[in-house]
Formats: sequence, C-alpha cells, structure tokens
Amino acid sequence: MSRTDVLVVGAGPAGSATAYHLARRGVDVVVCDRASFPREKVCGDGLTPRGVSALQRMGVDPTEPGFVRIDGLRVRGGGVRLELPWPRVRSQPSFGVVRTRHDLDHLLVQRAQKAGARVWEETEAAEPLIGPDGWVGGASLLRGARDQERTPEQIRARFVVAADGAASRFAGRAGVRRDHAAPLGIAARRYYRTNRYQDGMFESWLELRDGDRLLPGYGWVFPVGDGILNVGAGLLNSYPGFRDITARGVFDVFLRQLPPSWGIDEDSAVGPLLSGGLPMAMNRRPLAVPGLLLAGDAGGMINPFNGEGIAYAIESGELAAELIHGALASGRPALAQLYPEELRRRYGRYYNAGRIFVRLLGHPWVMQAVTRFGLPRRKLMALLLKGMANLSDGPGGGAQDRILHAILRMVPER
Repeated sequence: MSRTDVLVVGAGPAGSATAYHLARRGVDVVVCDRASFPREKVCGDGLTPRGVSALQRMGVDPTEPGFVRIDGLRVRGGGVRLELPWPRVRSQPSFGVVRTRHDLDHLLVQRAQKAGARVWEETEAAEPLIGPDGWVGGASLLRGARDQERTPEQIRARFVVAADGAASRFAGRAGVRRDHAAPLGIAARRYYRTNRYQDGMFESWLELRDGDRLLPGYGWVFPVGDGILNVGAGLLNSYPGFRDITARGVFDVFLRQLPPSWGIDEDSAVGPLLSGGLPMAMNRRPLAVPGLLLAGDAGGMINPFNGEGIAYAIESGELAAELIHGALASGRPALAQLYPEELRRRYGRYYNAGRIFVRLLGHPWVMQAVTRFGLPRRKLMALLLKGMANLSDGPGGGAQDRILHAILRMVPER
C-alpha cells in the first residue's frame, strides 16, 4: 500500500493545477489518471483572458510557441457581424489563447511534475477508501493500460481531490450527486484543415437554425494554428427538445450554416467528430464530503454563459490546494471543508445569474431578441461580452464593471 498527503484523481487542468499548487508548497501529492499523456480531449481549446491568467499562475508563458494569441471575439447572428476586442481589465491579461487540449493538458501535467508532484499515468482510481467515520482516505487503484491486465493497488491519503471530469464516477461513489436543476450542455467539435487566413479572433455564431427552429446554443470556429481550425457547436438543456437532439445533430446544424467558400467539409476534416457533456454552474452536490473535494468539471464548474471550463478548472484546483495546504499546515482538517462555501462566495451569484440566463435562452423569442436587437448595438454587446466572459474589476472598476456588479447584487447566492 502506498501513502501520500494528497491524492488527486484526474490529470486534466483541474487536477494538474491542484497538484502543482500543492507540490510547490512542499506537500507530497500523487496525481493519477487512467490515460497516458499526451491524450485527446473534447474541447473548444479556447481560453479567455481569465484562463490565460490562470495559466500564468502555474508558471506557463502563454506567449511561447504552441499558443495562438486571440485578441477578441467576432460575433455573427441576425445578418450582423460584430468584432469586439477583449475588455480592458486591470486584473486580467489583454488577450486569450488557443491550444489543443492534447498539448495543453500534457504541458500542465509536466508543470505539476516539475513542481514535485508524482504523476501516475494509466492508473484508474476505481473506488474511494472510506473509513468508518465517513472520511475519504484514499482510493483503490487499477494500474496499467485498460486493454491489458491491470494490477490492483491501494493508496492512503490525508485528502483526496476528485478532478476526473464531467462524469466523475469516483465522486459519485463517495455520495456526490448531480443537481438536476442546474444547466447542462452538450457539445461536439472536429478539426479541419483550411487555407483561409486565421486572424487571431474567436468566431462565434449566435444563431443555430434547424429549419424554423432557433436552438439555444452557439457555434464556434477557433484558429488552432498551422492551418487547423477547431469547429464546434453546443446546445443547452433549456431547449424543450433537448432530449431529442444529439451533439452530432447540433454540430451538423451549424456546419450547414458555414459559408461553402470556407471549405469546411468532410474532405478537409482532420480526425473524428468528438462530443461530450458540459456540467455547468456547480451542478454537483455536495462539492466536498469529509476528506474529498471536487474540482473542475467533476464539480460542474463550467461557466453557463459561455461554456468556458478551463479557467474555472484551474481556479478551483488552485483553491482546493490552498485550503488543503492550510489544513495540513495547521493540523486542522476541517479547514478544507470550507471549500464549498468559498466557491459559493466566489461564483455563487454569477453562476446563479447564469442559471437564469440559460432558462431564458430556452425561449426562442429571447434568442431572437439577442441576435436581432442586441447584436447591432455595439456598446450593449461589449457589456454582454464582459459579463459573459466574467472579466471584471468588480465595483471598483469602470462604468461597465459597476453596472455588472449592480446586476449581480440583485441575484441571490446559491
């Protein structure tokens, strides 16, 4: 049997961030993942300035080769095309980036490893080890490639962090359940090769039309570099026919809307179409049980306004590491259980506003109002971009920040 101070289950951005921030504080940490790196991951691959800031706190230089700089958002809908630069925020960088999750996740795992974390690849955390007092004190592991005979093992830990993605079977076996009242999305993406000029902008379509139906979601085209585009589309579960449409179906709806001159078709595809779920607005309950904290998609940390998950995965991992380190250093394990309350303090009102927003988008007339009347008004769309990307200096910022803060103050915490 192995032992460690902290076991992190899952080595995506949330798990790697948790491990990195613990290891650099001198904590003995093991991060395990059932895959070997680098590996593929379904994602839009885009990071807003908030995500760039989170990367920088992990010692990653987002200007190094491999990252594609993004200076703003090009929005289309209702016959309107609008270009918006990222809002100026004192607390955030002025640019976003794109990098495939195949490369980014590998880079972040390496950052954790260089900080001192032990990384166990091809190691699945099958079951939590739960003591008679209900404390999650480790995990039963299966080590080895999934297509081969695997070796069972146990590891004891003083704390465990579940960062194993949207399904988070590990947390589910510790009693964590999905909040079915919270928003959920589905999305699909595929890579395409193009000769079209890539100009460092996120391309976003706010109208997904399937015949006469206007779907509550959006399509995107993000430049990955080297002539490759990440093309994808997502749909929210506030749509009345959500159960009758698949992520592939939403993707096909979007693909039909793209200009034929862009050459995004089967002949230019690079790799298969991949899809996945998007758990939003902290849609897991509880976010911590004794000895176990949930980070990233495992805790449903995705921003319901724009589907951004990487920034919140890293931020939640960083917070988990901070509280666990404090608990270990002080000998007061209960300090780590402040994690759900601190998440609510940071994101509660914002995510609850997102829940309301998602419900409203389920009504076609709301989507039509946004595209027909909102898009032509540049100042209004700039305010919406600032709010939806959660890029604000708070009440001490400029006029837009004060407006957004006043709106959030009217939303109850959750």
